[in-house]
Amino acid sequence: MGEKIQVAFEEFMESLIVLLPNFLAGLVVFLLFWTFGFFIKKLFAKGAATRWKDSILASYIGKLLGWTFYLIGSIAALHIMGFGGVANSLMAGAGVSAIIVGFAFKDIAENFLAGLLLLVSRPFEIGNIIEVSGAKGTVREMDIRTTHLRNIEGKDIYIPNSMIIKNPVINYTKDGLLRMDFLIGLDVPTDIAKVKKMLLEYLSKQPEVLKTPEYNVLTQNLGEFTVDVKVLFWIDVFKNKKISPSYLGETIRSRIMREIKDLLLENGYNLPSQVIEHKMYNDAAPLKIESK
Repeated sequence: MGEKIQVAFEEFMESLIVLLPNFLAGLVVFLLFWTFGFFIKKLFAKGAATRWKDSILASYIGKLLGWTFYLIGSIAALHIMGFGGVANSLMAGAGVSAIIVGFAFKDIAENFLAGLLLLVSRPFEIGNIIEVSGAKGTVREMDIRTTHLRNIEGKDIYIPNSMIIKNPVINYTKDGLLRMDFLIGLDVPTDIAKVKKMLLEYLSKQPEVLKTPEYNVLTQNLGEFTVDVKVLFWIDVFKNKKISPSYLGETIRSRIMREIKDLLLENGYNLPSQVIEHKMYNDAAPLKIESK
């Protein structure tokens, strides 16, 4: 019994030694194709983005080229290792699309086709701020399966391409223009016309605020305690990329809010809080007020 096991082990080792050169050669071929695919993907994406001025298309095609080299390298390596029958059966099954579906789950093909549709319809570009199904962020990259967003909190969001196709897409910066607005609550007796004139003059002196579309100051609500005034203005996100964070213009909006608040207080305008009225319906129990 021991002799049979020894003979079987020796035969196995001999066959392994015979196959080892082919295995190593196949591994080298696979690594070469993988390396070529990796560098071609990077170089093509970088060069095409500069030449075409279309980073999202260049990135997508670069990834397709990379995966093509990976697939060819895998098939060539299988042939060299002696598994040509396996490679032929895979190719003869139903083409490259069937390999993708069978090897990487059914949703890969759907997201791949959705990515191609997004390249044709072009609802957004790299650097645009978009919102899909409640996920909002700056488009960083799009590959064959997902679109990569980065939100204002620094979180990376990966949305399947098929979800983008099936749901409404809100593009906040298709042309680079983004409107900012906020409310200010003023005393009811305030002369709103004077406040509006003062705030418009202030906005006209801000270099980040665009003249077209025009900024404005509107009376929004007449409440119980305040008159709500709405300040709105436009910024160019692409022009203000150096402002950190330029995403959604929060730095510009925050500064303008702070400076307008200080401007109102300096000119004697009040920003009242809610007034609470306390009524006594039982005169027999007087309210005692103590100061400590």
